[in-house]
Amino acid sequence: MTTAGRPPVLDQLDRALQRALARDETSPARARQLRWVAGELRRALDTDGFPEQARDSLTDLFKAGPLTAYVTLASRGDLRTRAAPGSPASTNASIRIRLDCLDILARAGTVPIEAPERPALPEPKTPVGPRQRSLLHGWLEAGADRPGADPGRVRLFALIGVVLDTGARAGELCALRTRDLTADLATVTIVRKPQARSIAPPVTEHHHLTAPTRIALRQWLTVREDLIREVQGTATALWVSVRGNHAGLLDAAGQAQLRPAGMPLMPRGLARAYTRTVVQVNADMLGQPGWEPLPYRLEQLRRAIDPHPEPETEPTPPPTGKTRKTAKTAP
Repeated sequence: MTTAGRPPVLDQLDRALQRALARDETSPARARQLRWVAGELRRALDTDGFPEQARDSLTDLFKAGPLTAYVTLASRGDLRTRAAPGSPASTNASIRIRLDCLDILARAGTVPIEAPERPALPEPKTPVGPRQRSLLHGWLEAGADRPGADPGRVRLFALIGVVLDTGARAGELCALRTRDLTADLATVTIVRKPQARSIAPPVTEHHHLTAPTRIALRQWLTVREDLIREVQGTATALWVSVRGNHAGLLDAAGQAQLRPAGMPLMPRGLARAYTRTVVQVNADMLGQPGWEPLPYRLEQLRRAIDPHPEPETEPTPPPTGKTRKTAKTAP
């Protein structure tokens, strides 16, 4: 569909997006989701048959007809910018994320929203049991605690240890900085971000780290020092990449640009590293008594943990009132 001039709704959508991104409670993961949904909305407006009145204003775009048309297009996979393996159809979970983002954009744009009905949540998958967690931890330790160990396995050994001690989500793990660890590696500070439709403020928690996790972190921090030597600027991320990877850009000669090792690890990279390891450990442990294959998602491991953050200690208040001076006696 082609129309002369830029539709007024696009400027309003851009402003609402920028306001939503600027809010303190907007996590990096949520920011990516908001940009994704805004991009889909722009492509939907250029789709043949999309309600014409939605181009006039954000208020018109967020009415029932246009939003239902948008969700239908997104559900079929018609708004994708690149092909994906398997069915292009979206899951109920991704539709729910889109609806969450529409709510946020509507609030940021100060317009009412007539959103379609939210699809039901899928049944939660079974968390990883204690025996499987113990076997996974032992398998990682056996491969990491030796000279010349693979850096990726050393990193995952430490990372899984932090997950088992804290129940941290992927985004919370990737947000960790070296300063979030105490000098003796006994405690880690994690900022819990609100999930889904919650607008609760972030919560800062302090978690005790067990001895195996502290050992794993010492190994990882040694490996990390070697990885960040070539990184320009101050490298503060606790988890960094162990090898160069594609930057998604081309140089002047048309060749793929590579990010060097030592760059901050992103949630998708973390998920891929975990999945690769699970594939390997499942193959290695096949046939072992009592072994059940591990699921490929970190979330099922994380949900098995019941974390217990350390209670906040109130600072000792300064003394009030005047203190009586003690008279000095002559020697």
